[in-house]
Amino acid sequence: MTMISPIKMNMPTDDLTRLIELHEFFFHPHDRVQPHSSLWGDFNFSLNGILQIQVDDSTYLAPPNYGLWLPPKTSHYCVSIDQVTHFVCIRLHPKLCQLFSANPKTLEIRPFFHALVKELLDQSSRTDQVTYHHLLQVLFDQMQQARCYDHYLPYTLHAVLKPVLLDLSNATLFHLSLQQILAKSDISERHALRLGQQELNMTLSEWRNRAKIVHAIAQIRQGLSIKRIALELGYQHSSSFIEFFKRYTGQTPLQLKDS
Repeated sequence: MTMISPIKMNMPTDDLTRLIELHEFFFHPHDRVQPHSSLWGDFNFSLNGILQIQVDDSTYLAPPNYGLWLPPKTSHYCVSIDQVTHFVCIRLHPKLCQLFSANPKTLEIRPFFHALVKELLDQSSRTDQVTYHHLLQVLFDQMQQARCYDHYLPYTLHAVLKPVLLDLSNATLFHLSLQQILAKSDISERHALRLGQQELNMTLSEWRNRAKIVHAIAQIRQGLSIKRIALELGYQHSSSFIEFFKRYTGQTPLQLKDS
């Protein structure tokens, strides 16, 4: 996965209350969202689950500590809505969009960003415009400084690597080690590792960890116990799984469940 360096530019001096809009939505299971686009840019993320957005033939995934940047006039829609999802959209005026990529990207965000957005949503109904504008400035700074990637969990159509990835993302095989999975494939472990780095721009170990995170979040939201999920992912102790989960999402499984 290629990381894109954030663009360093000065903050616009215009009134950000006219250039940045915050919207929140609650999607329910089986809600249908038709393809749509906006003249403004959209930064979308979920506060409590995996956000999946379809853009043309690409599906972009974003767990709670990542968001999806969509430049103006990008037709998109949400897919796989199987749980109630608290969804936030930060809309940027076209004059601000020049500071961001002209293509869809995945931006890494931190727990502070979530807290900031919640405070802004709360402040939006108040009359203290000075505080609200200041918070918008901090929010905009955070978005510009966020690490930017092509995909959270990239895929490939490479004929040799594709079946390997299917095995690595198979939940019934999560209890097996990476080496055990690769030993079953028709290519050598060294060749598979080299192809992974070449096609995905990350190690196969990192890719598999992210696939586990996507699966774990879905299981948590379905109400499965932490102990059971830990065993599914190959952890003998729940504490090891909790540490792994927090390292990748910035939250414990319980914090995600209660959000």
